Amino acid sequence: VLQADFSSHDPSLVEEAITQTLHDLGIAYLDLWLMHWPVGNAPDTGKTQLDYLPAWHAMEKVHKSGRVRNIGLSNFSPAQLKDIIDHSDTKPSVHQFEVHPYLPQSKWIKYQQELGISLTAYSPFANTNPTYTPSKDDPPFLLTNLDMLAVAAKNGCTTAQVALAWGISRGYSVIPKASNVNHIKENFGALECHLEEEDLESINEISKKYLKRFNNPSKGYGIKLFDGLEDA
Repeated sequence: VLQADFSSHDPSLVEEAITQTLHDLGIAYLDLWLMHWPVGNAPDTGKTQLDYLPAWHAMEKVHKSGRVRNIGLSNFSPAQLKDIIDHSDTKPSVHQFEVHPYLPQSKWIKYQQELGISLTAYSPFANTNPTYTPSKDDPPFLLTNLDMLAVAAKNGCTTAQVALAWGISRGYSVIPKASNVNHIKENFGALECHLEEEDLESINEISKKYLKRFNNPSKGYGIKLFDGLEDA
């Protein structure tokens, strides 16, 4: 899985980007290629603006050429996803976005699953990700949340495994970031962490007390992202 890196979203750069990527990797095709954000930099001013349809149409051409097996999106809103579907020949295969017990996005997930779009949750450990700048109104670290600790203790799992098992139970992929061998092994252990319905319900209740999106560059871009979604 690679996220497309052509920040201007100039469609003429899409062909250049995929050619260079395949060359660098020494492979003939990608299994999945994602557009990272629904924004791009205007080629004349460099100002960030909503801009995704021309780049998506260029990605469709790459997909039809066979050099990319699937194309998808990341961090799109409901209106933007609808715009893509309504004005394209290719429905996104995958949508990747932030999901965890502090940001469950249940309605958004169900809507996309009904459309047949596969979903991937990034930041499944929420504010445990060190790239997020802490703020005074942040909830406790997800992996030390008391409700998460209680579910973990009951089931003989770690809180990391509970967070991943909760996501998997909801029918989407989870992609925890880890470089430590022990953490990687722990994450795979989530497949053996079998949560009961009451455990899932307990975790679902967490966002009623703490609802928080941690990855929201709206202010930096000067554009409101995630319109119509939780904690936009």
